[in-house]
This record gives sequence, C-alpha cells and structure tokens, in this order.
Amino acid sequence: MHSLTETEDRSTPDGSVQKPGWRQSPVLWLAASVAAVMAMMLARLVREPRFLFWDDTQLGAFGQWYGLGSRLLEGQLPILSPGAWQGGNYLAEGQWGIWNPLTWLIALSMHVGDGATVAVTLVKLVFLVALCIGVFLLARAYGAQPWWAAVAGFTATAGGQTIFMDAPSWVTGLQNATLFAFVWWALKRHLDGARGPLPFFVASYLLVTIGYVFGVIELAILLFVFLGFAIAAKNRAQALRVALLGCFPALLTVFVYLPGVLTAPVTRRAGSDILNDLFLNMDLGDLAASPIATGVSSVRGYWGDFLPVPLQYVTWLLPLLVLISAGWRASLRDLRVPLVLLGVTLALVIGPSVVGPLRYPARMMPYVVMVVALLIAVVASRGWPQRVSPRRILVAALITVVSGWLAWAAQPSSWVVVAVGVLIQLGVLFALLHRRVGGRGGKAAAGWLLIASLVVIAPQIAKYPSSPLGNFNVPSSVSAMHDVASGMGDGIFTVGDVYSLQRDPRSYEESLVANLWYTTGKDVASVYTVLPFTSYADQLCVDIRGWTCADALDTLFEGSPTIADDMALNTVVVIKGEGLDDVRAPAGWTADEGEFTWTLHRTDELPRAGGIARVSDGVTVSNVTHDDTSVTFTVDSVAQSGSEVVMSRLAWPGYTVDGAELAAPDRGFLLSVALDPSDVGSTIRVQFSPPGWTAEVAAAALAGVLALSYTLWFAVRARARRRA
Repeated sequence: MHSLTETEDRSTPDGSVQKPGWRQSPVLWLAASVAAVMAMMLARLVREPRFLFWDDTQLGAFGQWYGLGSRLLEGQLPILSPGAWQGGNYLAEGQWGIWNPLTWLIALSMHVGDGATVAVTLVKLVFLVALCIGVFLLARAYGAQPWWAAVAGFTATAGGQTIFMDAPSWVTGLQNATLFAFVWWALKRHLDGARGPLPFFVASYLLVTIGYVFGVIELAILLFVFLGFAIAAKNRAQALRVALLGCFPALLTVFVYLPGVLTAPVTRRAGSDILNDLFLNMDLGDLAASPIATGVSSVRGYWGDFLPVPLQYVTWLLPLLVLISAGWRASLRDLRVPLVLLGVTLALVIGPSVVGPLRYPARMMPYVVMVVALLIAVVASRGWPQRVSPRRILVAALITVVSGWLAWAAQPSSWVVVAVGVLIQLGVLFALLHRRVGGRGGKAAAGWLLIASLVVIAPQIAKYPSSPLGNFNVPSSVSAMHDVASGMGDGIFTVGDVYSLQRDPRSYEESLVANLWYTTGKDVASVYTVLPFTSYADQLCVDIRGWTCADALDTLFEGSPTIADDMALNTVVVIKGEGLDDVRAPAGWTADEGEFTWTLHRTDELPRAGGIARVSDGVTVSNVTHDDTSVTFTVDSVAQSGSEVVMSRLAWPGYTVDGAELAAPDRGFLLSVALDPSDVGSTIRVQFSPPGWTAEVAAAALAGVLALSYTLWFAVRARARRRA
C-alpha cells in the first residue's frame, strides 16, 4: 500500500537502510505528471483558444452554472422555474447538480469576472489536473511505483473521448471520470484496511450528485466486482463492508435520479427500447486502432459515419505490454478487479447504442482509458526489464504497425497523419533499446515515456485542433450577453433557427441561444433541456436548445387566448430565415426589426409566468399569490360545471392541490385545477414537490445515517486496535 509521500527504502550491503533519493519522490513524479498534462492542454489552447469552451459547454454548462450561481447569490437553491418552461425542472434534469457543493463553487466562480471562456477554461483545467492526480493516487494504491503512476496519471487525461468530447463539451463526463478515480482510490485504501471510509463517502456523494449517470453506472460495476470477489473468497467481513459501502451511493442514486425517472412519462426520454443505431458506440475494429494517437475510425456520430478525430484513442503505450509479461504474472491476482471492470466496460462500449434512456456508450471510454493506464503502471512497476529485448520491441512495433494499418483502412484519406503518427511511435519504441532509456530500469523508461507521450500527441494536436462537435461562436463577455435582454420583458421565447446565429457573431447582439439566456436574469422559455416536455415540444415544434420551425410563430398567436398569453410571454425574438423574413406584429404587440432578428414586444406586459393564466367562464378568484413551486388563490365564484383554473406553468408530475383536484392539462401541457360549486370561499393551494419526494428525502437521510454510523464504527474500532 502506497501513499503520496511513501517511497521504498533500500538495504545496503552492510545492512543499513538507505533512504530513496529525491528522484524517487512521489511528489516530484506527481508534479511531473501534472506538468505534462498542463503542457498538453496549453498546446491545445494555443492551437485553439476556445478548445475547452465548445458546443454544449457554450450552450449548456456555462449558462447553467451562471444561472445557478445567480440563485445561490440570492440565497436560493432552485428546484423549479416556471418561466423556463420545459428547461425549468432542475431536479428532474439531474445534471444541474443542485445538491453538489462542488457545482456550487463552480457556479459562484462564473460570477467572478466578465470572461466566460477564461472562467470555463480554468475550471476544466482544474478537473483535468485532478483526474491526473486521482489516477496517480489510484495507481499508487495498487502498488505502482511513483514514476509509473506518473505515466498513468497523464495517460488517463489523454484519451480520445476525454480530449475531444468531455473536456471541450460534455463537462459532466469529465467531472464524473475525475471523481470516479478518487472514489475508487478511497474505496481501495479502505478495503485494504489502511484508511477510514470518510474519503469514499465524500467522493461518492460528489460523484452521484453531479447528476451524470455514466459514472454512477461505473461505480455500481466496481462495487459489484469487489463484492463478487469477496464472496468468492468467502470473506464475509469484506463482503459486508462492500455491501454497506455500496448502499450509500445506491441510496443517493434514488435521491438524485428518481425525480427524472418519475418525470420521464411526460417527456421524450420515456423510451424503454434496446436497439443499435450505431450512434456513438464502437466495434472491435475501432478498438484495434486505439493505440494510434492520430488514427481515426468509423464511429457514427453527429459528423456522419466517419470520425473526424481520434475518438477511439486509448493510449500509444498499449503495445508496450508485450515488454513486461513478467509483470503480468506478478500482478494478475492483484489486478483482478480492474481487469473485470475493464471487460464489463468494454462490453458496454461495443454494446447497443440505446438502452432505454441511456445513449452513446462511447461515453464510457474514459473509464477504459483509466483502467488501461492503471494496468500499465502496476504491471510495469513489477516487471519492467533491466534490458529491453530487441525481439519484444519488434513485436510491439508490429502491433503498432497493424493498428496503424487498421486506422488507415478505416479512413484511407487519413494516411498521411496516420503514417506520421505511426513513425513517431515506432521511433519512440526503438529508442527504448538504448541503454540510457530502456536499459536502466523502470525509472528512466517511465521518465522517457512521459516525455515521449507529449511528442506522440504533438501530431494529433496539430491535425485535430478542436472537438468534432459544434462551435457556436458565442460571445465571451458576460456583460455583453446580459445587455441583449436589457429592453426585453420577462417571458422571452425565440422562434426560428437559433443555430444560424453562429454565422455572424454580431447576431448575438440581438439574441442569445439556449442557456446563455440565464446571463440576462430574465425568464426565458428557450433554454436548454435534456427532458423536453412532449406535448409542449410537439405543439411548438421546439427542440432541446430553443430551435423552432417557422410555423411556431403562427402557433404562438393563434386563437384567443393565445399560447403566448397562456405562457405569459412578453417578448418573442424571431430569427430571420426561411418563412420568417417579413414579420408583422399581432394585435397588442409591436415589432422592432434588427439586422438578424425581429423582436416582438407586448404592449401591456403580463406578470411573470407561474401564476394564473386564465379561468373558465363564470369563475372568479382573488388573493392570488405564487412563487416558483406554489400558487395560492381564493375561489369567489364557480360555474355549475366544467370550471377550471389554468396556470402559466407546465403540468409536471409532482403537483398536488389542497382544497380541489387537478384537471387534465389544458392544451396538453398547462397545469389546470378543476373546481366545483362547493369550492366557493375556499383557499386553494397548488404545490409542487418532485415526484417521489418523500422516498427521495428518506433515501438521502438514510444514506447520511449510514455514512455517519459506519464512519463512527470504524473510528471506534481503529482506536481500540491502537490501544491494544
């Protein structure tokens, strides 16, 4: 068992103990690994300054963090926002991380300066460095020497999915992988009897409450693997400990994910099919090309059938495993858990692309890279030869060439960059034959390979400067984004192709897109959501980021009252485009023409969404009050039959009514309350709580009790052992 500061003492011929020199210091090697990560990322940022501010980070994460930070600064923890409409059910969305203190810190940091790109880039660099540190510590916990643990730390950050998808765009994937490394490290150390359980409870709490399910799935697999081996070894005490520890994240999963599960029936995420549309999953041919840093394959995605970047890249070090077969024999028993975890994760990566609401199994690739990095570090620590065999170098070179050929075969047009990558990797391999590199033991080899990893990555950085996902050219200035809505009333809705704004950055002076609207502080219906409300989205033909078809403009203003009235909209921003070049203001509205948009303003503004939109004929109400999660009113009169009160809020599962009953949603999506004559004079309270809230709170409380009890029990036992 190793810690960050432990090194191996060596005995001299006279029997005295010689302390390791500074070159063996774990802190030094960790610093070298972190420096390599920073060098790689700085090179990418020089090549593309917005490398870490891309796609969903531009349209989703940044605005989400900013909006959450705004609420936190007001002393609120948001659960529901009626004015955000289908994007406002934050607990069901999950990835807002409402219960996660780490997310709170990030959200608050978005308010420190005016530069969105800089703020987001710094946050992601911190997570990449933390991922490196977590894997370094994990490798040390499995017995890796500091120099090989340093190689593992860097390797874990350089995988294709992490570099080209999670770090630039899908930041919750990066956060999950980082926290998973620390969870695994804490679990391993505790089960080995070295440390208490508190780090595991803290890290697993942060992992689960991020709200990104793939890391939770990986944690469940890890716990089941540990449990299976404990049962197989008939180690009842170990099995009981794993089971108790596993109950903690399991209960937290109920707390975090049950609102989304129970909300799913009214959303487009309600599917239960298992199918393979080949979208963002891989096959064995793709994985066979994974040792080539510049290789591309045929994974289908947003880009079409052929990858434009090395998404399948794992590590160029894979062929080196043939050099350290002795290390495999010495390590196999200790590496059973990582090997099984790797097998299960690979099975998911190459499995069906859709399993109910779960999509894109390529998102599991960072865990493949992490386990491979761990295996290499541990095996090399126990089996790096004093003299590197030319025959084994030739075998490793042959594997590299075959992988390169498969990468070329997948996309023959990429032959130049693949050839360059293969030649560099072969050059590094043959350099290991030199006595000063590969023939002086593992320390020299690991140091060389850490440096060489940067050399191997260089052609990849040069050829593939950015993510294959979209760059929407959004502004970096938060104040500029805030000013867009300065003349707009609360209740904003965008119509048209919001993605067309990226063609000219000046267009963002007239409109924003998706979660960037949160920088304005206004109620905006067109924010990002992963849970589109089916009937609402169908009627307004709106997608998850606020794009609509041209017909949505007519739909908003049809009939009396209009949907725009029911939604308490006061501003409609119309993106100029096909069918929307000539826009006229409806009655009660004015129209301002800009270069890229028409902006419709309601003449007499309505109160913010969330209250009562309208009532049936013969119904009168008074004393109306409302906040984000409730509406209260007094019934003054009711018609004999068919009386309803319609709210300007979506009919999410979780609403209850005290004093009346819920009616079928008006228009299929507006929350409605049914009244009868006996309700006259009554005070009606409509209240929202996340569906299953009692069970969710009970699960969270039970998780807290379990963690506290287990930690105290372990502390008492440890103290008793020390006294004994």
